[in-house]
Amino acid sequence: MKREDKWYLGYLLLYFAANLAFLCDFPFVHSDEAWLSGLTRNMMERGSLGVTEAFFDLKPRYPHAIKSLFHLLQMVFLKLFGYSVFSFRLLSLLGGVACLWLFYRLTLRLTGNRVLSGLCGVLLSLDIQFLYASHFARQEILILLCMLGVYGLLLSGGKRRCLWAALLTGLSVGLHPNSFLVATLGGGVLCARWWQEKKLRWREFGVYTGVTGTLALGFVLLSLRFDPDFFTHYAAYGSEFSVDSSLTSKVLETGPYFQRLFYQVSGTYYTPDIRFQLMLFLAVLLISLVVVMASRGRTPLLYPLAACGGIWTGMMLVGRYNQPYVVFLFPFGYLGVVWLLNNLKGKLTALGMAALIAVVACSTGWQLYPILTQQRGRYDRYLEEIARVVPPDAKTVGNLNSEYYFENGALLDYRNLAYLKDAGMTLEEYLEKNDVKYLIISDELHYLYSMRPVWNGIYGNLSYLKELDKVLTRCQLLHEFTDNLYGVRVVRFQNGGRDFVVRIYRYRPAEETS
Repeated sequence: MKREDKWYLGYLLLYFAANLAFLCDFPFVHSDEAWLSGLTRNMMERGSLGVTEAFFDLKPRYPHAIKSLFHLLQMVFLKLFGYSVFSFRLLSLLGGVACLWLFYRLTLRLTGNRVLSGLCGVLLSLDIQFLYASHFARQEILILLCMLGVYGLLLSGGKRRCLWAALLTGLSVGLHPNSFLVATLGGGVLCARWWQEKKLRWREFGVYTGVTGTLALGFVLLSLRFDPDFFTHYAAYGSEFSVDSSLTSKVLETGPYFQRLFYQVSGTYYTPDIRFQLMLFLAVLLISLVVVMASRGRTPLLYPLAACGGIWTGMMLVGRYNQPYVVFLFPFGYLGVVWLLNNLKGKLTALGMAALIAVVACSTGWQLYPILTQQRGRYDRYLEEIARVVPPDAKTVGNLNSEYYFENGALLDYRNLAYLKDAGMTLEEYLEKNDVKYLIISDELHYLYSMRPVWNGIYGNLSYLKELDKVLTRCQLLHEFTDNLYGVRVVRFQNGGRDFVVRIYRYRPAEETS
């Protein structure tokens, strides 16, 4: 191993250790994390992958195998470190460190310069969007790891490496439906190679599509075993996110998607300031297109460009433009940056890389400082407030973001209440049927209801609030506290000018108060 490799590995160890210090503080704990890990816990306790979330009983949920590999990975960390935010974010952090090592190897292949490649790895590691993905207990960072692995394998060529790339792509289906983007990235890289070699390698194409398709079919068949109506139910779920809209509307959504990212417009996800990166990558894209056309594709720059094109094509075909997904483009954008810098040679290359690291590091530090000074320990304090009066095994209706406090099956999420009418139940009947003892109610419900239907996508239709208010009049108020971070899920209202009070009630059935 070269000295520069050892230096970079040492940096990754320090990077890992440093991130452990604020792993649970940045970003704020999102209910998606509790959703995923809560399902993992229920799978473990029920001894089956074919179960749904314990905190949803009225909200329609159907088992499938598309995320089963991810849940199996989470089970390992749950078993080792217990049920906590730290356990599941640790999986993401390890995935992020693995991404940085693969990225270093890919950059080295592109430039042949170990020092420059190591510095580019440092640049990516300090990027706020990459840092966010490495701390978030969702699948994005693991999907990115698969993307980098598939990119490197297909870049090398050969049937054996193509087979490994196909296996990696197929297995990624078990992480998330976004594995489709891994496949479209692979298709883009294969097309770029064939263009440069002026030869279509049908055997490689057959191996890649055949093995990937076979593994994907395996996950589908397992899903059908869990749920015979898998296709119907999964299509219905996808329609909630407009994946069934026309191809034209999906293509036209690209502009507004990047516009939202540029102006940090978000619903419930933390959206960092990445304006510098977006402008940098746009400039690199335009220069890359000129270089590729001038060289008629005979440039290494074609491959990161093809990777980005493959990812964008996948996002366009699926029609899902989620804020965290933009991280998929970042490593390949930085590959384009480092190739251009490497061609400047000498001091200009060093100065350019130093300037980029300085700007990105300052941007990240500027954004992290207020978060870490204001949010450190906030989630623990939020759960401590609940723990003052609610036992962890008590049946409770509340926000899913408190799931890490409760035992499996104890918490029932707000979202269920939007389906009371469909189930032919009153709120009173629902609470008594589930033997609910406590209700944790935040001001945010009435606040979002006052702006209906703008925020109906968060908790569903909140028309049950009048009935809830009536029920609460006879409940005993046990505790209340103000939390302007975890008391409201919409990012634009967090830590703003309005206080959000969370109230905890002991439920009293009607017959007990009559």
